[in-house]
Amino acid sequence: MRTVLARYLNIEASEIEYLKGEKGKPCLADSSYYNLNGLQFNLSHTQDLAILAVTKNAQVGIDIEYNNRKTDWKGICKRFFTVPEQQALFSLAAEQQEIAFFDLWTRKEAYMKVLGTGLSLSPTEFTLTVFPQKPALIQHHSTKIASLEDVEFTSIDLPQELNKYCATLAVAVTLTAKKSNCRFYQFF
Repeated sequence: MRTVLARYLNIEASEIEYLKGEKGKPCLADSSYYNLNGLQFNLSHTQDLAILAVTKNAQVGIDIEYNNRKTDWKGICKRFFTVPEQQALFSLAAEQQEIAFFDLWTRKEAYMKVLGTGLSLSPTEFTLTVFPQKPALIQHHSTKIASLEDVEFTSIDLPQELNKYCATLAVAVTLTAKKSNCRFYQFF
């Protein structure tokens, strides 16, 4: 992570300083010395794979999950997903439900990360779309934190050899951001 960020900042990796946000989200130290571009980042890892998202002047959240592990995904779903999410998930064909669960979990975590709350915001305080729909926020139920005006989600298409993983990127889009200037890169 230091190596990638150092390349963006045009400094040595050892010069990077991190801080933690109010809810613990790591960020670059607010230093006019090197972060003139408002670089934001987020990191996620699972099993033996990590994924890093980097943006300029936009909050970012990313999550990756290994979807071939033994877990009580139905119990987790009933505890941490909203009723509309559960209904959408369990209306899918039985063979799609577990994969859709992990995909929805990455959507939820990416959203909580873009907000900077992590799990201090309960996953039941907002409703997202469920696969096969494109990822999007349907409704924000929380009074604890204001929903961002616009969060753009992307389900990341991973290479075939990583088909046991799913990942979602969430970026806060401001009114001044021009979507035509947004670029998405994947490095493997």
